[in-house]
Amino acid sequence: MAKYKFKCSDIGMDCKFTSSAASKEELMPKITEHAGKAHNITEMNDELRKKVNSAVKKSLF
Repeated sequence: MAKYKFKCSDIGMDCKFTSSAASKEELMPKITEHAGKAHNITEMNDELRKKVNSAVKKSLF
């Protein structure tokens, strides 16, 4: 089963946060929660959302 992975550093943040989930739909709330707690980002604008989506990687493991 494929997994979706995200690393904050992939969008240029000096941050070691990584997360994974079975789908993008499951992954996005984890990213949003982290963005709020660690980076004080309370709302994702379209530009940031596109950046995050492009950094989400699909892997088989």
